[in-house]
Amino acid sequence: MVTEKENIASRLIIKPLSKGDLGGNIIFTAIGSEAGMAQQSLVLPAHVANRALSQWFLPKLSANKLRPCFRPDAICKVTAGT
Repeated sequence: MVTEKENIASRLIIKPLSKGDLGGNIIFTAIGSEAGMAQQSLVLPAHVANRALSQWFLPKLSANKLRPCFRPDAICKVTAGT
């Protein structure tokens, strides 16, 4: 119950961000299931990983150690000078 409330709040934040100037820079989210996102009319681009951190993000951790790792609600990659 608490997790779903957080996911809903996170989706409400990510939705306008994904449509803004930096929307293409969102590379990761942990904001619930695809079904939950669909209920709030949120469709993420194909390049966005949802609920599983990519190995390149923390390269020194094995896949087994990476799985239970703390996941932020979203990661937005911005290059220097933008």
